[in-house]
Amino acid sequence: MYIMVNINDILKELLILHDCVIFPNLGGFVGQYSPAKLNSHDLSYETPYKQILFNKNLVNNDGLLANAIAKKHNLSYEMAKEEISALLVQIKNDLKLRKQFSFNGIGILYEDNGVLNFKQKSENLLIDSYGLKPINMNNFTANYSEVKVLNINSVSSKKHIKNLGMVAGVLILLFYSAWIPLKTDLLNGHESFKYSDLNPFTFNKSESLSTKTKSNTFIKKVELKTEKSSEISSIKSKSKEKSKDVVLQSKNIAVNIPIKITSFEVIIGSFGNQKNAKKLIKTLQRKSLNARQLPFENNLFRVSVGKFSNRKNALEYQRIVKKKLQLSSWVLTK
Repeated sequence: MYIMVNINDILKELLILHDCVIFPNLGGFVGQYSPAKLNSHDLSYETPYKQILFNKNLVNNDGLLANAIAKKHNLSYEMAKEEISALLVQIKNDLKLRKQFSFNGIGILYEDNGVLNFKQKSENLLIDSYGLKPINMNNFTANYSEVKVLNINSVSSKKHIKNLGMVAGVLILLFYSAWIPLKTDLLNGHESFKYSDLNPFTFNKSESLSTKTKSNTFIKKVELKTEKSSEISSIKSKSKEKSKDVVLQSKNIAVNIPIKITSFEVIIGSFGNQKNAKKLIKTLQRKSLNARQLPFENNLFRVSVGKFSNRKNALEYQRIVKKKLQLSSWVLTK
């Protein structure tokens, strides 16, 4: 009973590291690489993940699960096999009574009209993208905040405007009370005082004449400088245009180089005639192998029984096919 509680964690760890894990006398869990996909209906982007399939014909004990259990719980190999047998009885009882058995974190094994099926329910078990979840592009749309419109006809807004007007009037009085004694001679009774001086926007004539003369001399200096600087600016503009062309050319050099993902196909046979390839696929599918025909290449129709992202996993699966089904194969790198 102790192993039955933790078998899910052990299977999950093995499926992350391996592409095939056999449960003796029950079947084999086979992992296949599934590329990234974009769902056009809800704009969800699925990252690459490991698809878990179940093959009921892979029942012979290869020692992988038993060794993992023995190491995890410090048991002997024979005791680990006994624990697997006890768990197998529990699984078959659940399939008989409830028509299903759940491997938490992996999926559900169920019967449908006497046929044993498996439905994957797990997080991303692919090492290269472990734990990544699908991304919904709708989550990246901009959210615009609502603009509040002030209703000037409401009672509260009228009071608010009235208060602002009173504050503005007080500020004007404070400004004049400070500006008049500092900027005019009204309090000193000076003869040069004029009532127009009470306007803060008026200015002194002597100051305006001096500023005009200064501005005229400044304009003359600027005119002399612009004649010389025009030539310099034209040269600088040409050099800037050339530098922009160089930058644009350098930007155009940068090309998006696609990253090729290497995959490994376990090939059962290669044929010059497509009919022979299809005949072999039907034969392999009767043996519960996920056989398929690869694209026509080098005048050959190749038949594959598995695609893997890791060469070691492909060789392991090739060994299993050879041992269980007595079929010779070879690994094609693409």
